[in-house]
Amino acid sequence: MLEQERYHPMRSILILAWPAVLEMCLHTVYWIADAAMVMRLGAREASAVEYAATILFGVVNICGALGIGVNSLVARFVGGKDHENAGTTAGQAISTGLAITAFLALVMGLFGRPFLSWAIKDGLTAALTVDYFYTTVFSGGLLMLLIMVINGVIRGLGNTRVPMYIALAANVFNIFFDYVLIFGKWGFPQMGVKGAALATGTAQILGLIVGVLYIYRRRHDLLLSRSSFWPLQKPVLKGIFSISIPMGLEEVVNNSARMISMTWIAALGPISFAAFGATVAAESFSFMPGYAFAIAATTLVGQRLGAGRADEAKQTGVLATIMATILMSAIGLSFFLFPHYIMRVFDPPEAEVLSLGIACLRIAAVEQPFIAVAYTLGGALKGAGDAKGPLLAGFIGSFFVRLPLVYLVVYVLELNVIYLWWVMALQFLVTMLLMMRRYRRTKWQRLVHKPTFKAVEV
Repeated sequence: MLEQERYHPMRSILILAWPAVLEMCLHTVYWIADAAMVMRLGAREASAVEYAATILFGVVNICGALGIGVNSLVARFVGGKDHENAGTTAGQAISTGLAITAFLALVMGLFGRPFLSWAIKDGLTAALTVDYFYTTVFSGGLLMLLIMVINGVIRGLGNTRVPMYIALAANVFNIFFDYVLIFGKWGFPQMGVKGAALATGTAQILGLIVGVLYIYRRRHDLLLSRSSFWPLQKPVLKGIFSISIPMGLEEVVNNSARMISMTWIAALGPISFAAFGATVAAESFSFMPGYAFAIAATTLVGQRLGAGRADEAKQTGVLATIMATILMSAIGLSFFLFPHYIMRVFDPPEAEVLSLGIACLRIAAVEQPFIAVAYTLGGALKGAGDAKGPLLAGFIGSFFVRLPLVYLVVYVLELNVIYLWWVMALQFLVTMLLMMRRYRRTKWQRLVHKPTFKAVEV
């Protein structure tokens, strides 16, 4: 689709980015819908959903690095018109994703309850968290990993519209049954947080069905056969994991830091934790352009390098970053000017939660351009096969900036939750600067090669 006689980077970025923006927004609505509706039940219920969802989606995102890795490789193969290896890569990634999903279900089933009971000191909040966690896992929530892999394949082909349609179908289902099951409408029982979990989990089943049907009915540039899926082939898996493992480690780093800091933040009490969670939920929409332009950069940089056009690959990464920064800066301005209207979406019963959330959201406005640059340049580097640079930047930002300063704010200075957002802004600033340095130092011409299953050294 994007391989034309003359390459138009801005048009190509927009073609890929706008559906990805909508898709990412729709994914966020899963969380927003649960948080907004559950918030009406009280601070403990909201905290339970926030904590459990962070763990679940954190683990899925770690393993979902498989989707980013297959996106990068499929894009390379498509750019080099190697349709057989594109199909083999896709099939092996899907089979691997299925195996990982089964393993995660077993581990979470065995260890989820004891971990949550240990981590959450408030007994009622812990019980609610366990309910949400287990219902989500065993109603289909972990299938999100397979959806991420399939979406990665489709994006590698240069198509971001289908992942958007998948997200739309699943999201409509989720929001409808959130309302019905949480509050007990139209003859259904009132299930509270368990209803929110059931709606979210079963929505993933619908999304997976749509994605599988697309792959099998419209293969495009994929040459798929039974041997593409099984048996697993060591050279192919090595190529996939050479990119996916560093990306997964990046997610481990980011989510570990997030979970540790959330545990510390919980010590501030349910009101502060609920305000923190509401602000995170509100801000999560602003992340979507960064994610979307990162997806566009990953696909296009991979395709241009696969076609042997290093200069166009580098130019695409820079242009995508500029476009993402402009859009996210505008979103940040809306956070600063209209935080009252944004936070009222959650309609928390406690007035203090609302006031703290408004103050936090204003500070969150500052970090939006930093996030845009860090995410988009990270996507471009991943499209080039460099997963080590984003991993290093994420590690420094999380463990040398975020965690020490969160501990300082909570336990040493004993400040309120508002100051934590200045910590987040500083973390993203440091990450952005490190990513810019990595991108400038990358030897782009050296990355041009015929696609293979070998790792790309940067």
